Amino acid sequence: MNKIKAYSLVAALLCVTSSCDGFLDKYPDSALPQEKAMETLKDCQEVSVGIYSSFKNPALYSGALTLLPDIQSDLVYAVKGYSNTYGDTYRWAIQPNNTQVESVFAGLYKTISRCNFFMDYKDGVQATLTNQSEHDELNRRLGDVYFARALAYSELIKTFCEAYDPATAEKQLGVSLATSYIEKDQVIARSSLQKSYEFVLSDLEQAEKLILRTPAVGSNDGRQFFTKGVVSALKARVYLYMNDWTNAVKYATQVIENKSAYALADAYTPLQASDGSTTTEFNHMFTYDIGSEIIWTISMSDTDKGGSLGRVFLNQNTNAYYPDYVPANWALDLFSAQDGRYETYFKNVKTGYSHGLTCPILNKYPGNPILDGNGSRTFTNMPKVFRLAEMYLIRSEAYYNLKNESKANMDLTTLRRSRIKSYNASSASGEKLFEEIQNERVCELF
Repeated sequence: MNKIKAYSLVAALLCVTSSCDGFLDKYPDSALPQEKAMETLKDCQEVSVGIYSSFKNPALYSGALTLLPDIQSDLVYAVKGYSNTYGDTYRWAIQPNNTQVESVFAGLYKTISRCNFFMDYKDGVQATLTNQSEHDELNRRLGDVYFARALAYSELIKTFCEAYDPATAEKQLGVSLATSYIEKDQVIARSSLQKSYEFVLSDLEQAEKLILRTPAVGSNDGRQFFTKGVVSALKARVYLYMNDWTNAVKYATQVIENKSAYALADAYTPLQASDGSTTTEFNHMFTYDIGSEIIWTISMSDTDKGGSLGRVFLNQNTNAYYPDYVPANWALDLFSAQDGRYETYFKNVKTGYSHGLTCPILNKYPGNPILDGNGSRTFTNMPKVFRLAEMYLIRSEAYYNLKNESKANMDLTTLRRSRIKSYNASSASGEKLFEEIQNERVCELF
């Protein structure tokens, strides 16, 4: 009897499998095979949006990638009783398995992986296009992808490699240059630092040819997308890191002289905001994440946010502030009494700690009211990854290294006149000038 049942069951199974031939090869309705995920121009657009969105990762510009270096370099001090957030980095107790460091590494390679996916399948989409308008749209998306990959690799190099030395860059370790998503299981050795930077510059050359967007002064359109200006800005930054002073000047100048697109924000002249409050252009830019000084900012909405840059510096509840970190005195002392940035970046408060700490706290990321307007506060602002001020700092430092102290001082003067009320002019020289440039970088990019 048992044998009869067994044979019947086998027969039934054979009937089922023969009548449903290929059933197990079918994909669920909610999934696509990899090779079919980018077949049309619309698919390209969706992959491109995903690449933009990947920079919103809280491990990147809206979190660890922005915060960890400043915390590690003693721009802030931990408060007695702090929550130990980023504590390993603050104490320089960074182990190989540090999850925050790993998250930065993984987040940047995730962006690169998405870019490589686009690169692997773009030719198949190209073959389906029927008119010039479609080809132009694909090229615009391709330009975005080249830039995104260059940006991600530049951050990996900056964060995980030694400082570039032109004399030894061929022997210094760079990063693993993955260029294909399809061949993702291959083992890729680390390239030299020189080849790593050459790869970034090669991608930027392609992006420069394909990206046509440029914003206009007074308009925020385009500042949340990659533009010709942001390509030049990253080139200027990379060439500065490579000690190529001439090219750093060249590309910073391209941004600075594009006065139809970019203008420094005024940090001390009163301005009436749309809500009726009195502010300044500079403060308005950091509160509402808009302004003609911004070259590229990461787009967010109240329903689609990244991480919180302000929480560890504010930790405000209904009663008081409980910051984990407060600004270091040496950094605060760099600001003059007339510096309009101070009122935007810092606020003097009595904290809620039992030891009664009263001090300036970092208020640079108070939370955009549009992003923080619904529900509990998240202290979320859109990261302003590239601003015009950095271009003046890059060019000033490059001019200094080219022994052109006059022009280096001119750029410092221009920047400071937009920040410091009644500022006259910079006239430093030698090592003092270099120190002034570095101090200004702290004040501006804190």
